[in-house]
Amino acid sequence: MLREIRELFERLVSELPPGTAAVNVTPVPKGGGTVVEIRPANAESADFGVHCDESDVFSFSFGKVSGWEWPYERRYRYDEKDTLAEVEEMSRAVIAGNCEEVRRWFSRTGRIFVEGYTYTMTDLPKIPRPPSGTTRYAPYVRHGTL
Repeated sequence: MLREIRELFERLVSELPPGTAAVNVTPVPKGGGTVVEIRPANAESADFGVHCDESDVFSFSFGKVSGWEWPYERRYRYDEKDTLAEVEEMSRAVIAGNCEEVRRWFSRTGRIFVEGYTYTMTDLPKIPRPPSGTTRYAPYVRHGTL
């Protein structure tokens, strides 16, 4: 799966204007797999990545702390759609800016909006500290610039 995720992310970056984003591949120590991520040049856009190994995906994450564990928190738990296709849908939504994180006093909720479906994940508990509010991430490319 590592090879397939890396190829997918390289293809997604190649579809963007040069310098818009980069693919980073980072091995996790002690045989803990690999993190493949896309980092945008625009600081107002969300980065995202997949933690995987040669055969499995462990999680998809974006932004500051939002993440979904595979296979328990995926939308297609019964193989209605393969993992790579689901990762691509989520990735394209983040690239398009269809994602947000909401910070509250004791939690952070991440959302990715994919074709009429909303992936939602809430992290609990968080240390109660301001600021609260919603971070709506920007698209990697503004409309009309491709």
